[in-house]
Amino acid sequence: MSHDGSGVNSPLLLPTHTNGRHSPKLKSHVPRARRWLQFFGTAVITGIVFHLVLVGIGSTEAVRQRVPTAVSDWLPGGSKSSGDRITVVHEKPDCPILPTTGSSTSAKTQAQKVAEEEAPWTIDQLREMVSHTKGYYGRDYSLGLGWNNVRYIFEASLLHARLLNRTLVLPFWSNGAWHRENYQNGGKLSLHEIPNNEYDPEPLVRVEMLPSHPPGKEDSYLSKLLFAVLGNKRTVMDLEEAKGVLTGRAEFSGDDQLEVVLRENGWEVLHTFRGALGMDYTKSVVEPIKQVAPRSRLRGMVEDYSHITTDVLVLAGETHLNRKPGGVRFVHSEQRDLFASTVLHDMRPTGPVRRLADKIYDRMEKIVEGRQWMGAHMRRGDFVDHGWVMENSIENHLGRIKQRLSNGRKVLHEIYDSKQIQIYEVPNVEPEQEVFHRPPPRDGDSFYLATDERSKDGLEYIRKNGGVLISDLLTLEDRQDFGWGIMITDVLAIIEQTVLSRSAYFYAHAMSSVAGGVVNMRAARGADRRAALID
Repeated sequence: MSHDGSGVNSPLLLPTHTNGRHSPKLKSHVPRARRWLQFFGTAVITGIVFHLVLVGIGSTEAVRQRVPTAVSDWLPGGSKSSGDRITVVHEKPDCPILPTTGSSTSAKTQAQKVAEEEAPWTIDQLREMVSHTKGYYGRDYSLGLGWNNVRYIFEASLLHARLLNRTLVLPFWSNGAWHRENYQNGGKLSLHEIPNNEYDPEPLVRVEMLPSHPPGKEDSYLSKLLFAVLGNKRTVMDLEEAKGVLTGRAEFSGDDQLEVVLRENGWEVLHTFRGALGMDYTKSVVEPIKQVAPRSRLRGMVEDYSHITTDVLVLAGETHLNRKPGGVRFVHSEQRDLFASTVLHDMRPTGPVRRLADKIYDRMEKIVEGRQWMGAHMRRGDFVDHGWVMENSIENHLGRIKQRLSNGRKVLHEIYDSKQIQIYEVPNVEPEQEVFHRPPPRDGDSFYLATDERSKDGLEYIRKNGGVLISDLLTLEDRQDFGWGIMITDVLAIIEQTVLSRSAYFYAHAMSSVAGGVVNMRAARGADRRAALID
């Protein structure tokens, strides 16, 4: 897995014994049975480690997924009769709520809230939750991608499962592909597969559900004009482009009347999110936009698949790349907002990640003497190999980042002086105020840099030029408190993303999925949209 991230769970202490390579070998004093026991014990522990890497870093009890009590629609479930083969989560508003102690929710202490959030669910609670759904929803997950992209797939899958009232099955099997025979319990569970080429083949447009109003006249003069502009290489166009086509040819005033004209002529307005630089690598849900497409080309998830009654419904193949967040466009803005709320407020790092990120944040604040500090993500590694970086050399790459942060410092001064926060267009968010409690950064201040650069010379160059790395801020006690999970680069990247979400200003590359995860977290906490740049 790559240097990408966002969250699941933790514990277990790192070993404190001395390095085995420098310890005396005790061949004659260790019985063969004990050596075999050590071997198999190590194998079992290794298997558990890889299992938890794919499902989540958490306890080794039967119920491994921990659920925020405030997130009643992002919940784990258990398999029916397949033992530990699968772990499931489901997005459902009427799921059972964890039992609470104390008087009212508002009277709970922070410790109580944390304890509830990190408490495991019982098997009975999981069975009760699953019983309200009509079956399971599975996918051929692209587990070869880094965590951020996998999380985006989970987010889309949660949406599909909610639309179809099914319990989502998350993978911890080898490559993420749903085994069409092995996971059907000897044929006792029925399965329906959605063929990959049926999901959204061009020129069709996959939406959450079709409009309830009757179709308009798609063979009209205005519709033919729109088809001519759309051409054969696109499936949708932005509403503003359609507005330009119809201006002077149809009577309308404002977007509401424009949408009526479009519907009357067989075109529908669709809601989705703008990608960074016109691409859909970041999958952020912070900039809602409207697009239009012919009604006859829309295909609804609900209409196509809600009638299927098999125990398991599986979406075959890769349906993540080059798709919008959620894997669909939305006919209804309410459904778009519900999806965005799930992404922003429910899919969040766990308690151990947030607590460690808070420590890192405080240490950065001390480095810059209490002022606001800025952060950036420098993607190297495979991006250099594939030529996806803006600057190939470490010197030019860091120079580009520092130039962007220099401009960012000016933005922070403007925000600080104006005492005005311009939040993203996202649901259920209040503007943050913390930015006004500390002065803006000074010229020459150190900055936080998350990177997958591994060369000794490269890291030394970053430090000499003002960059502070995660390895400079983590202590041995941090690693022991967090547990062995921090040794996994994807888990460490989740921590770094959470740290970057708290920076006063953030800069990253538009082709890196890391950027989208950070921007989503920043939007959820009410950060100023001017205080981030993705290019």
